[in-house]
Amino acid sequence: AGTAVLASGSLALGGESKSEVVVGKGTAEEIIPKIVAKIGGMGRFVKPGARVVVKPNMSFANPPDWGTTTSPEAVRAVVKLCLDAGAKRVIVCDNTLREPEQCKQKSGVAGAVKDLKGAVVFVPKQEGLFVSKSNDKATDLKTTAIVKEVERADALISLPTAKSHSAGGVSLGLKGLMGLVRDRGAMHGTMDLHKAIAEMLYYMHPTLSIVDASRALLDNGPGGPGRVQRLDTFVGGTDPVAVDSYSVTLASWYGKTFEGRQVAHIRNAGELGFGNFE
Repeated sequence: AGTAVLASGSLALGGESKSEVVVGKGTAEEIIPKIVAKIGGMGRFVKPGARVVVKPNMSFANPPDWGTTTSPEAVRAVVKLCLDAGAKRVIVCDNTLREPEQCKQKSGVAGAVKDLKGAVVFVPKQEGLFVSKSNDKATDLKTTAIVKEVERADALISLPTAKSHSAGGVSLGLKGLMGLVRDRGAMHGTMDLHKAIAEMLYYMHPTLSIVDASRALLDNGPGGPGRVQRLDTFVGGTDPVAVDSYSVTLASWYGKTFEGRQVAHIRNAGELGFGNFE
C-alpha cells in the first residue's frame, strides 16, 4: 500500500451551486473511509437502526482482476462503514445478468461480507421483489420496475466499478443503477438508452456515490475480458452526476479520453437537474 493521497474539487453547472467531489489514491480499506470522512462521515447518511442498500457491480461471474465487478475490498469497506455507523441491515444488491450464485462467489462480493453481522448479499429475480413506478416528467423511461428494497431503504449507496461499455460508452454510477431495474432490455431496445439512464434518477437517487476505479476496464466492457489498468483510485460525493463526470477523466476508454459532458447519459442527467457535470 502506497501513501494515501486525498484531494477534493468541485463541479458547477452554469455558475450555480457546486458539487464537491473527493478523490483518493491507495487501497479501498485506507481511502474509502477517508473519502467518506471528508464528505461528513457515514453518520451523515446512515443513522442508527437504518436499512441501507449498497449497489455494486456484481453482474458477471468473473474474478475481481477483470475489472467487470466492484472490488471485494471496496464492498467490504463501504458495508463496514455503514455497520459501524449503526446500520441495522446492509443489503448488497444487484440484479445480475449472469447466474446469481456464481456472480456472488466469483466476484468475491459474497466472501467480502460473509463475516459482517447485519450484511446480506441479495440478487432479486422474482417479479414480486420489484415495484412498478411511473413519472410524468420522463420522456423515455415513463414506467419501470425497481427493486422494492430501494423503496424501503433509508439510504442508497452507489458503488460501481469504472469500466467501458459497448452501448453506454462508460459504465459508472448512473449506468450502474440499471442493476436495480427489472427490465433492462426495454431500455436498450425501445428507448434512447442515454435518456433512459438519466431518467432512472426520477425513481431512485443515491444518497452517496463512490466509484471504484481501483481497476479500470478500458475496453470490451461491460463483461470483458479486456484491458485493465490499475488506478488504485476512488471518487466519492453526494452528487452522482458530478462523481461520474469526474471519474470519466481518470482513464482513456477505447483509446480515447472524454470529459463528463461528452458522455450523453451524464450530460442528460445534468440537464435534467440531477447534478453537475462540469
